[in-house]
Amino acid sequence: MPLCAKCHQKEATIQFRTVIDGTEEETVQLCKDCAPPTGFDLEKLDLKDIEALSLIGEKCEFCGRDAFSGEMLAKGGAINWCFDCGSELGRVVSDLLVSERPDLLQRSKDESSFLSFWSDPGIQAWSEAALQKAVQTLKERRREDGRDKVRY
Repeated sequence: MPLCAKCHQKEATIQFRTVIDGTEEETVQLCKDCAPPTGFDLEKLDLKDIEALSLIGEKCEFCGRDAFSGEMLAKGGAINWCFDCGSELGRVVSDLLVSERPDLLQRSKDESSFLSFWSDPGIQAWSEAALQKAVQTLKERRREDGRDKVRY
């Protein structure tokens, strides 16, 4: 087994692949200590954990349609969205990035590895906080413009 691409000391047991338009752009091999947090223990992952990641039957957090994608939250739980709401959520996060952390835009251009950039704990912390802020912003926008689905 190869050594971890980050610490260069421990055996790499986890692979992260960046795939863009069906083409593998980058593969990074990390040890379990250097790998970014996933929300579950990779060494003890079983079928029930994998099934919990399924979006079958899940609904969009914003409009109630069938979920297309989602994200596990570090403090537990998940947020799911349909394609349209996910696109809008992405635009809100992008706006936050431009207004709050323009330094990250430059840094992302300078970094040679997408995965090493996003595995930085400071960036992960900002990203999680920005997602929470974007979710709240999108919910408020939907409520204000009458798109919010009434749920009881």
